[in-house]
Amino acid sequence: MASTVTLEEVKKAIFFPFKGEKWGIKLLIGSMIMVAVYIPVAGIAAIIALDGYFGQIMKRVIVQDEDPELPEWKDWGMLFLDGLKILGTSLIYTLPGMLCVVAGYALFMVLDFAFAFSTASINPHATTLPPAFFGNLFGMFVGMALIWVGMLLMMVGVVFLPPALGNMIAKENFGAAFRIKEWWPVFKVNIGGYLLTIAMMMGIYSLMILVIFCLYFTVILCILIPIAVCVAIFLLGVMVFTLYAVSYRDGVRKLAEKG
Repeated sequence: MASTVTLEEVKKAIFFPFKGEKWGIKLLIGSMIMVAVYIPVAGIAAIIALDGYFGQIMKRVIVQDEDPELPEWKDWGMLFLDGLKILGTSLIYTLPGMLCVVAGYALFMVLDFAFAFSTASINPHATTLPPAFFGNLFGMFVGMALIWVGMLLMMVGVVFLPPALGNMIAKENFGAAFRIKEWWPVFKVNIGGYLLTIAMMMGIYSLMILVIFCLYFTVILCILIPIAVCVAIFLLGVMVFTLYAVSYRDGVRKLAEKG
């Protein structure tokens, strides 16, 4: 079998949700749970369940070494357990970047408002620059620096998250996601596959956004936008996590061929 993310593997990842037994019902249930994401409190449980479902798809590809297929919506205890692991791993890998971005925006906005509402800043007869002005400059430069650092950290987290999740699924252990020495060789030997996965993720996302945007041009289909968004996000998750699994599996195969 081929050890790279081939066009055939990409086609499977994109079209398999529309194949298999009762695929329509499975897709409908997933889309309905996606609606619950926007409901306070219940949204957290919905996200965990969806992450667990995506994890089941990854298990089929990585552990069972089979073609992807939408699993049954059952064994909710296992879904929530796997979902907590995936959600926790995703947060740990991306949270540092998000915190930097939030801190940068907060620093920028707080000091900017402090300068705007300072009495010295609106005094046209002032002969010296007010301290609030220097605070505003500090907030602008340091805040923007934090935002850029945060975006860089988020990009690094997004790149390293797929092999970390793959290792966690393969070893069935939460700590395996952070044992870099285990998943780094898999990532390194198949870095092209992982970069292709990220590119495909961005491409699929852009295509779905375009389709949803086209609904705005019709009065009748415009009412379908909320439904289309939920279906699109669920499908995007299914496809992306499948590509994550394929990339990890192929990396393991490449290592085996070399070893």
